Amino acid sequence: MGIMYRTEGGFLALYRGIVPTVAGVAPYVGLNFMTYEAVRQYFTPEGEKTPTAARRLAAGAISGAVAQTCTYPFDVLRRRFQINTMSGMGYQYKSISDAIFIIVKEEGVRGLYKGIVPNLLKVAPSMASSWLTFEMTRDFLISVGQMDR
Repeated sequence: MGIMYRTEGGFLALYRGIVPTVAGVAPYVGLNFMTYEAVRQYFTPEGEKTPTAARRLAAGAISGAVAQTCTYPFDVLRRRFQINTMSGMGYQYKSISDAIFIIVKEEGVRGLYKGIVPNLLKVAPSMASSWLTFEMTRDFLISVGQMDR
């Protein structure tokens, strides 16, 4: 960290890429929740209260994939800004709008989605297990609370 501090811009170098990161978090979380609830309802058979564990896993994977796909350009921008001052990397952006303009100009819109496939291979199973764990824990705690009454 000392080398980074001395050679890459001081204290602010530690926060390079924070604006696109923060800008992408709220939409990601919102889309994740919204998509999960919609897919979960779709996967719940009529007359049933909750879908099966497999269907909840699928709903979690789908919600994570949708949210990640919609907000992935923010991740690309974050990574590009983090390597912005590294020598020999070839990226020297002045602002977020400059970065978007240059990426789209030189790489096309696909440039904003570079690396999305491996990312989706990580996000989908992670969100599937997170949502299933959340739901199972919530259901367990509700059942324990009802036993105490």
